[in-house]
Amino acid sequence: MPLPVPKTGEVTFYLSLPGSTTGLGQAVARVATPGSSQYRHFSSLDRAARQFGATDAQINTVAKSISTLGLQFAADPTRLFGRVTGSTQQWQTALGTPLSKQAATASSPFITYRLPQEIPAALQPTGTGLLLSQTLVYDPTAEGNRPPSGNRPTSTSEAANSATPTKAAKPWPVNTGTPLTANCSAPLLQQRRVYTPQQIQTTYGVDPLRAQASGTPVITVLDLGGGWLPSDLKLAGQCFGYAPPNVSQTQGDGVAAAIAQADDETSLDLQTAAAVAPGAQVRLVQATLGGILDGFSRALGDGRGVPDVISLSFGGCALAENRDLPAYTAVINAVLAMTALAGVSSFVAAGDSGSTTCGTGVPGTTLSYPAVSPFVTAVGGTRLTLGRGNTRVAETVWNDSVFGVSGAGGGGVTRRQPRPAYQDGANPQNHRAVPDVSALADILPGWPVVITPRCRPSVGPVARRRLLPRPPHWWPPRSVRRVGQGLGWPTAGSTRPHRSSRPSSTSPRAATTSPESAAARPPSATTPRAGWACRTGPPCPPPSQSRADPPVKPGHTVRRTGSSWAAAQVMNRSWGSAPTCTNATWVNRAPGHAGAVDSHDRGSP
Repeated sequence: MPLPVPKTGEVTFYLSLPGSTTGLGQAVARVATPGSSQYRHFSSLDRAARQFGATDAQINTVAKSISTLGLQFAADPTRLFGRVTGSTQQWQTALGTPLSKQAATASSPFITYRLPQEIPAALQPTGTGLLLSQTLVYDPTAEGNRPPSGNRPTSTSEAANSATPTKAAKPWPVNTGTPLTANCSAPLLQQRRVYTPQQIQTTYGVDPLRAQASGTPVITVLDLGGGWLPSDLKLAGQCFGYAPPNVSQTQGDGVAAAIAQADDETSLDLQTAAAVAPGAQVRLVQATLGGILDGFSRALGDGRGVPDVISLSFGGCALAENRDLPAYTAVINAVLAMTALAGVSSFVAAGDSGSTTCGTGVPGTTLSYPAVSPFVTAVGGTRLTLGRGNTRVAETVWNDSVFGVSGAGGGGVTRRQPRPAYQDGANPQNHRAVPDVSALADILPGWPVVITPRCRPSVGPVARRRLLPRPPHWWPPRSVRRVGQGLGWPTAGSTRPHRSSRPSSTSPRAATTSPESAAARPPSATTPRAGWACRTGPPCPPPSQSRADPPVKPGHTVRRTGSSWAAAQVMNRSWGSAPTCTNATWVNRAPGHAGAVDSHDRGSP
């Protein structure tokens, strides 16, 4: 059952199918639990889909009903949902009225289409249901002046200055690990505001893991409305001594054309995976801002076979607290469960808001979705201190509030999910605790990412590169509001609003699970995550007017999964005001290259 290839002019909505997923969770537990007779006896996707998804007869009935409206229907390979597609004119004919439309803008180059309140019965045959009333379509003609994915600290020339400092804020720590080597030079490296990939690999023992691994790992990165540039990946490899892979890209629904910009989130994901697993086969699924379901289904249903690892750096207020879309959440969870049953490790960032992902107005702890799903490995954040030989001197829960920034590693006890067997002995509560595993995620010193900045359209792309330290992450990309709109979630009250450039009066409660006591996770391996860049603001000033821009952040760890391994990077981002372009002294020692290296901040679950 092949996946449909998106085409320009198409608008796609999702329809649930009448599957039987009652025993799906138990099947996953059996293959994931040591001692079980089915332990690591994974299923093929086709067998799992036929066991828990819709039958051929059910799919044919749905397809026939949809075809009477002049629309196209394609069942997903999971058989858990299907895609209903047509042009805007075809949708108007089918509905008897046009889809409502919100035009794309330079700051958000996605057209929003919404269904009317009343729809024909043939669009929802018996046993099915439309999962979302709105969908997004990328408009490349609106691209060119997109603001940063998140807010960042104000610029200063001091390496240890906070994004939104307070009078009581402590100065930022620096990279105290040695040696620090790179094939490039940049203020961030000279001021020790970032760790190099080599330092982190030494600290987490990547080389011994790599020596034990066999085969070629397949890593799929989910890009929700971001974008990346092969030239940035190449420059990052030259700077930090690894050969960048050839990334195989697949387009998702509503993104017929590749996104024409470099996004920090996606760029850091790819650069981290390439640095830790230089011999890996890297795939990328490029979906819309609300494309969590589409992204996972395309990663799982890839015609070349399932990957070893799926990495997602985004999320939002856990839907346990946001209950407006239970059918949509149920289908996503079923797809995640089928992904695990097929032997794929899914890593999802746990967030940057401590245990208040949904904001302090929601009683109790609130976490990030889909990190709270029992079928993924939730990756949290730590603050790492290195010493001579890049040995680990200390590693604690990430909470940067003492440095004047309202950012902390997402974590806490879930409201609905029972404690899994792999947390027995580590978690005294009867509900699952997240994160499952944690690694470096603090703002400074953070993880570096090379980004090509874009200034105003009048200036055009700048032939310079920037080295950015990774930032903190709130959950969705861009802003909670935009992601919430992409998913069709309510955007007020239950979701965390995007932050302004000013400090929050209430810092997030820090996660209580320490990295030292983090429980082992389900059948998993590892993953990657993101950073931040300049894409708007006044024309780039000449070098004489250059300014330094503050922090960002990353984090990653490595684990082995069967015969393969991948990097599990924690993403975290903080929101700040739109940046102005900055110049610094570049970096690349390779002949013929000139660029700028600079730092910016922003931040996922």
